[in-house]
Amino acid sequence: MRSNPAAQRTAFSRWLLRWASAINHMRCTRFRLFVLFLMLLSSTVILAQPYQGPIIDAHGHLGASFNWEIMVEAMDRNNVTQRTVMARYYPGGIGDLPGSDEDAVRLAERYPGRFFPLVGMQRPLLTGSHKWQSPDREVDRLVEETERKLASGRYFGIGEFIVRHWSYSPGAHAEQENPIYSAFMQRTSAIAARFEVPMVIHMEGYPALVGDFSRLLAEYPNVRFVWAHSCGRSKAPVIRGMLARHPNLFCDLAQMTNVGTTGYGIGWPRMEEFTALIEQDGALFPDMKALYEEFPDRFMLGMDVAHASGNTPQNYSRRVSRFRELLGQLKPETAKKFAETNAIRVFKLGGTITR
Repeated sequence: MRSNPAAQRTAFSRWLLRWASAINHMRCTRFRLFVLFLMLLSSTVILAQPYQGPIIDAHGHLGASFNWEIMVEAMDRNNVTQRTVMARYYPGGIGDLPGSDEDAVRLAERYPGRFFPLVGMQRPLLTGSHKWQSPDREVDRLVEETERKLASGRYFGIGEFIVRHWSYSPGAHAEQENPIYSAFMQRTSAIAARFEVPMVIHMEGYPALVGDFSRLLAEYPNVRFVWAHSCGRSKAPVIRGMLARHPNLFCDLAQMTNVGTTGYGIGWPRMEEFTALIEQDGALFPDMKALYEEFPDRFMLGMDVAHASGNTPQNYSRRVSRFRELLGQLKPETAKKFAETNAIRVFKLGGTITR
């Protein structure tokens, strides 16, 4: 039997009135107000219905050990119609071999209209800030290769550029600290502008880096920059300021769900004074919800499955389900933009596949 939302709201309102009457007999005015606040906050989440429409995963990865059939099964199970794919060239250990752009293209060819490759930038050859400031011949070849790949028409963007990344595993490439405003980023930004494709940036929101990023955004106003992971897990005022100043900046919410034992949405691998979460136990924080409604055209979703061990229907479903809960707390038109419309526009994906 289908639930009746109007009846649920009526029943819940009567319950609220009964409790409000009881609370009026309490002696402490501050306590009464506090209890009422908690009740109203919980009622907002309880009455919200999870978003039911199709979703585009705008932040996906690929390694050589990923099982393609499992990827598709997880998407189909969750009505995720399309997915961007960024090859992870970094080594991942036994059973988690690095991928390649060529793997991403083969995946897209096997499942037409489902997967959209980006020219991958998670590469060992980019480890070391000196390579960003003064690119060597190896980096020069990467830039030239990126240009050729985009000219082929098979790629829909560039990324994920690892500017500032916190280590969650051992290895030479785990902790990254590279300059966002650098010769390498300027050269790739010029290529992105020429081919009209977006660039996906992983950069924790250190204030100095945010300032340098602002310079890059202003210098290349025709490039669509996607600042991953809720704009480097920044606080709402910082994100608001950057979005207001730079109309070419977009944010994805990849891995920002507060689920599981790992993931940026639980504050993993660490938090700093400039970082923030977007939700707790399925309830959007008020400052983030206000930000999303203020800038409905600037955010996208992403599941960010980066390693073969996480490429399971259970893990993928957990993240998608939480996003559906969060979208249900937004205006329907905002939810639809976050779920698919913004990704279609930013990555130029074309229409979705409705299932």
